[in-house]
Amino acid sequence: MKENVSPAGTKWGISLTMTLVYAFGAALFYYLPGKGEPGVEVEFPQLLLHFIVLSFLFWIVLVPERKSIKTPDVLMLTVLTVPAGVFTALLFLFAAGGVGVHETYGAEYFIMALVPFLIAHKTVKGRISAVPFILAFVYWILAYIWGNGLW
Repeated sequence: MKENVSPAGTKWGISLTMTLVYAFGAALFYYLPGKGEPGVEVEFPQLLLHFIVLSFLFWIVLVPERKSIKTPDVLMLTVLTVPAGVFTALLFLFAAGGVGVHETYGAEYFIMALVPFLIAHKTVKGRISAVPFILAFVYWILAYIWGNGLW
């Protein structure tokens, strides 16, 4: 009996759609509360651009998977598990703040990226290697530079 598997095009489409949904949702989440605040200049297109870049950074998972037949699976699972990474990063920030650490130097970016990368690699490949940790480290550096330096 043949396994019921979605076509690769569907997986690419889901990944693209969810990446854009995350970017739009994050931009809206930051824009609405800051819209009427005095002294805060918030422009939606600028926020949207910022979060589109951060959302598409998760696609770095394609670099080590570029010739694999499992590329669409790894990308789709990575993108679909981003909320788990965000939730874990928030828990980390609350815990760090609770013990008196108020500057994490972007470590939340590492944690936010590590969770989806680990889940996707473990699910698709059946094992955990150094690749998710390296990808999370690269995401951390690029996101931190984009969020603090270029922004």
